[in-house]
Amino acid sequence: MIMAEEKPWDIRELAWSKTAGSVATDGVYLKTELLIDGVKHYLKLSNYDSYRGIFGHEAVNELIAARLGGLLGFNVPDGMLRKSLVRIDGKDHEAYVFAARSFKMTESRVAFEDYYSDFRLSDKESPLDFCKRKKWDSDIYKMFIFDFLIINRDRHGANLEVLKNDYIKLSPFFDNGLSLVCSYTEEADLDAFDTMEDRPVNNFIGERRLGQNLDIIDKKVEFAQLRESDREILFAGMHGVLAESYFEKIWEIIWKRWQHAKMFRTS
Repeated sequence: MIMAEEKPWDIRELAWSKTAGSVATDGVYLKTELLIDGVKHYLKLSNYDSYRGIFGHEAVNELIAARLGGLLGFNVPDGMLRKSLVRIDGKDHEAYVFAARSFKMTESRVAFEDYYSDFRLSDKESPLDFCKRKKWDSDIYKMFIFDFLIINRDRHGANLEVLKNDYIKLSPFFDNGLSLVCSYTEEADLDAFDTMEDRPVNNFIGERRLGQNLDIIDKKVEFAQLRESDREILFAGMHGVLAESYFEKIWEIIWKRWQHAKMFRTS
């Protein structure tokens, strides 16, 4: 869902921080919480600093990632993008905000890195071996594939959580904005972006390169088929939010990397 109506959503009363509603360590993007129709949502802006204000398009990437995850059947939080009026450091800004539905229901939650540190067998048990012992390897392999498709640079040890109730399970894959061509604010730079380059990233589980994580998947992983017609679903309602050249490059990234990653499907 995208709401880009002429009159922005006025949420200037909300206070923003880098850790709002999260067990994560200090992050880059400003966040806050809000009840929408009685359901808690976590709101996230794109990049911000006191000189440039709000810039980049990480909030847009969050929606694209959510839609892609839905198409492939991956566990990614649902959300919406809204053109909004926000106030930061006493100044008003108009920007797109991504609002994700809370995936926490009755569970408590803890950052994956903290849970791993508390319950690993020894210092020699890697985070991936820990997940295999916990029977979470299929979920982790899906995360490897998902992060490869969107070039997620920031799957650190708190960008995955463990949910606890009378069960223990991994959270959905959240905080997906630092991905795709998020660091490119000039259209002229897009042509130089290599869609298949295996860049170093900030992974806590597995290797430090997304392509290498695909290589260590040791079992078949079941997920849906991506089709060229799905491009319309990914970008529906977004025209005008970014220049069309960004959508061209983003689709090129997803589609080319899908062609490589689909060998890990069960059929």
